[in-house]
Amino acid sequence: FRSNVAGTTFAWTVSQTNVSGASASSGSNITQTLTATSTSAGTASYTITPTANSCSGTPITVAITVNPIPSATATPNSQTLCSGGVSSVALTSNVASTTFAWTVTQSNVSGASASLGSNITQTLTATSTSAGTATYSIMPTANSCSGTAITATITVNPTPSATATPNAQ
Repeated sequence: FRSNVAGTTFAWTVSQTNVSGASASSGSNITQTLTATSTSAGTASYTITPTANSCSGTPITVAITVNPIPSATATPNSQTLCSGGVSSVALTSNVASTTFAWTVTQSNVSGASASLGSNITQTLTATSTSAGTATYSIMPTANSCSGTAITATITVNPTPSATATPNAQ
Protein backbone atom coordinates (compact mmCIF):
# COMPACT_ATOMS: atom_id res chain seq x y z
CA PHE A 1 0.00 0.00 0.00
CA ARG A 2 1.07 3.60 -0.46
CA SER A 3 0.15 6.86 1.23
CA ASN A 4 0.90 10.53 0.73
CA VAL A 5 2.01 10.75 4.41
CA ALA A 6 5.33 9.21 5.46
CA GLY A 7 5.12 6.58 8.19
CA THR A 8 1.53 5.56 7.42
CA THR A 9 0.52 2.14 8.69
CA PHE A 10 -2.33 0.03 7.32
CA ALA A 11 -4.78 -2.28 9.06
CA TRP A 12 -7.63 -4.22 7.49
CA THR A 13 -10.76 -6.13 8.28
CA VAL A 14 -12.30 -8.65 5.95
CA SER A 15 -15.66 -10.18 5.13
CA GLN A 16 -15.77 -13.31 3.00
CA THR A 17 -18.45 -15.26 1.16
CA ASN A 18 -17.72 -18.76 -0.18
CA VAL A 19 -14.01 -18.19 0.55
CA SER A 20 -11.61 -19.40 3.22
CA GLY A 21 -8.17 -18.09 4.12
CA ALA A 22 -8.93 -14.38 4.48
CA SER A 23 -8.16 -12.76 7.82
CA ALA A 24 -7.89 -9.32 9.40
CA SER A 25 -4.36 -8.04 9.97
CA SER A 26 -2.01 -5.13 9.33
CA GLY A 27 1.06 -4.44 7.24
CA SER A 28 2.10 -2.92 3.94
CA ASN A 29 0.46 -5.56 1.71
CA ILE A 30 -2.07 -8.37 1.92
CA THR A 31 -0.60 -11.78 1.14
CA GLN A 32 -3.09 -14.53 1.91
CA THR A 33 -3.95 -17.83 0.25
CA LEU A 34 -7.64 -17.73 -0.61
CA THR A 35 -9.65 -20.81 -1.53
CA ALA A 36 -13.16 -21.01 -2.95
CA THR A 37 -15.34 -23.14 -0.67
CA SER A 38 -18.14 -23.68 -3.19
CA THR A 39 -18.53 -24.61 -6.84
CA SER A 40 -19.30 -20.96 -7.61
CA ALA A 41 -17.07 -17.90 -7.23
CA GLY A 42 -16.55 -16.41 -3.79
CA THR A 43 -15.48 -12.96 -2.59
CA ALA A 44 -13.13 -11.61 0.04
CA SER A 45 -13.71 -7.89 0.70
CA TYR A 46 -10.93 -6.12 2.58
CA THR A 47 -11.56 -2.74 4.23
CA ILE A 48 -8.13 -1.08 4.61
CA THR A 49 -7.65 1.86 6.95
CA PRO A 50 -4.50 4.03 6.76
CA THR A 51 -3.20 5.59 10.00
CA ALA A 52 -0.46 8.22 10.42
CA ASN A 53 0.41 10.47 13.38
CA SER A 54 -2.51 8.95 15.37
CA CYS A 55 -4.94 10.06 12.63
CA SER A 56 -7.03 7.55 10.68
CA GLY A 57 -7.54 8.20 7.00
CA THR A 58 -10.49 7.28 4.84
CA PRO A 59 -10.77 3.49 4.49
CA ILE A 60 -10.72 1.89 1.05
CA THR A 61 -12.28 -1.43 0.08
CA VAL A 62 -10.65 -4.02 -2.15
CA ALA A 63 -12.77 -6.96 -3.31
CA ILE A 64 -11.08 -10.15 -4.50
CA THR A 65 -13.07 -12.69 -6.53
CA VAL A 66 -11.93 -16.27 -5.95
CA ASN A 67 -12.93 -18.77 -8.63
CA PRO A 68 -13.22 -22.46 -7.75
CA ILE A 69 -10.78 -24.96 -9.23
CA PRO A 70 -12.62 -27.38 -11.53
CA SER A 71 -12.40 -31.09 -10.88
CA ALA A 72 -12.97 -33.36 -13.90
CA THR A 73 -14.56 -36.79 -14.14
CA ALA A 74 -14.29 -39.09 -17.16
CA THR A 75 -17.06 -41.67 -17.51
CA PRO A 76 -15.88 -44.29 -18.13
CA ASN A 77 -12.22 -43.66 -17.35
CA SER A 78 -11.25 -46.88 -19.11
CA GLN A 79 -12.88 -48.61 -22.03
CA THR A 80 -12.15 -51.57 -24.29
CA LEU A 81 -13.10 -51.51 -27.99
CA CYS A 82 -12.66 -53.74 -31.00
CA SER A 83 -10.61 -52.26 -33.82
CA GLY A 84 -12.73 -49.73 -35.72
CA GLY A 85 -14.89 -49.04 -32.66
CA VAL A 86 -15.88 -45.58 -31.48
CA SER A 87 -14.84 -44.33 -28.05
CA SER A 88 -17.43 -42.65 -25.87
CA VAL A 89 -16.03 -40.91 -22.79
CA ALA A 90 -18.28 -38.27 -21.18
CA LEU A 91 -16.47 -35.43 -19.39
CA THR A 92 -18.09 -33.62 -16.46
CA SER A 93 -16.96 -31.23 -13.72
CA ASN A 94 -18.01 -29.92 -10.33
CA VAL A 95 -17.92 -26.34 -11.73
CA ALA A 96 -20.45 -25.12 -14.28
CA SER A 97 -19.06 -23.83 -17.60
CA THR A 98 -15.93 -26.01 -17.39
CA THR A 99 -14.26 -26.69 -20.71
CA PHE A 100 -12.08 -29.71 -21.41
CA ALA A 101 -9.01 -30.05 -23.63
CA TRP A 102 -7.04 -33.25 -24.08
CA THR A 103 -3.85 -34.59 -25.49
CA VAL A 104 -3.36 -38.24 -26.33
CA THR A 105 -0.57 -40.80 -26.46
CA GLN A 106 -1.29 -43.83 -28.59
CA SER A 107 0.49 -47.15 -28.87
CA ASN A 108 -0.46 -49.65 -31.62
CA VAL A 109 -3.55 -47.52 -32.31
CA SER A 110 -4.51 -44.96 -34.94
CA GLY A 111 -7.36 -42.46 -34.97
CA ALA A 112 -6.77 -40.82 -31.59
CA SER A 113 -6.15 -37.08 -31.63
CA ALA A 114 -5.90 -34.09 -29.31
CA SER A 115 -9.01 -31.95 -29.19
CA LEU A 116 -11.52 -30.28 -26.89
CA GLY A 117 -15.15 -30.78 -25.93
CA SER A 118 -17.28 -32.59 -23.38
CA ASN A 119 -17.13 -36.06 -24.96
CA ILE A 120 -14.22 -38.00 -26.42
CA THR A 121 -15.73 -39.69 -29.46
CA GLN A 122 -13.11 -41.05 -31.85
CA THR A 123 -12.90 -44.06 -34.17
CA LEU A 124 -9.88 -46.07 -33.06
CA THR A 125 -8.13 -48.78 -35.06
CA ALA A 126 -5.60 -51.34 -33.85
CA THR A 127 -2.41 -51.16 -35.95
CA SER A 128 -0.93 -54.53 -34.96
CA THR A 129 -2.02 -58.02 -34.00
CA SER A 130 -1.84 -57.18 -30.30
CA ALA A 131 -4.00 -54.80 -28.28
CA GLY A 132 -3.12 -51.11 -28.35
CA THR A 133 -3.99 -48.16 -26.16
CA ALA A 134 -4.96 -44.54 -26.49
CA THR A 135 -4.33 -42.65 -23.24
CA TYR A 136 -6.01 -39.27 -23.02
CA SER A 137 -4.75 -36.57 -20.61
CA ILE A 138 -7.75 -34.32 -19.95
CA MET A 139 -7.40 -30.78 -18.52
CA PRO A 140 -10.47 -29.03 -17.07
CA THR A 141 -10.60 -25.21 -17.15
CA ALA A 142 -13.26 -22.88 -15.71
CA ASN A 143 -13.14 -19.10 -15.28
CA SER A 144 -9.46 -19.05 -16.34
CA CYS A 145 -8.59 -21.57 -13.60
CA SER A 146 -7.13 -24.94 -14.57
CA GLY A 147 -7.82 -28.02 -12.51
CA THR A 148 -5.76 -31.16 -12.20
CA ALA A 149 -5.47 -33.28 -15.35
CA ILE A 150 -7.09 -36.72 -15.32
CA THR A 151 -6.58 -39.65 -17.67
CA ALA A 152 -8.85 -41.97 -19.60
CA THR A 153 -7.42 -45.04 -21.31
CA ILE A 154 -9.01 -46.84 -24.26
CA THR A 155 -7.76 -50.33 -25.07
CA VAL A 156 -8.25 -51.32 -28.70
CA ASN A 157 -8.27 -55.03 -29.52
CA PRO A 158 -7.37 -56.14 -33.03
CA THR A 159 -10.05 -57.79 -35.12
CA PRO A 160 -9.14 -61.40 -35.93
CA SER A 161 -9.16 -62.63 -39.49
CA ALA A 162 -9.44 -66.18 -40.74
CA THR A 163 -7.85 -67.88 -43.70
CA ALA A 164 -8.58 -71.31 -45.06
CA THR A 165 -6.19 -73.71 -46.75
CA PRO A 166 -7.49 -76.68 -48.68
CA ASN A 167 -6.98 -79.93 -46.89
CA ALA A 168 -5.26 -82.37 -49.28
CA GLN A 169 -6.23 -86.05 -49.06
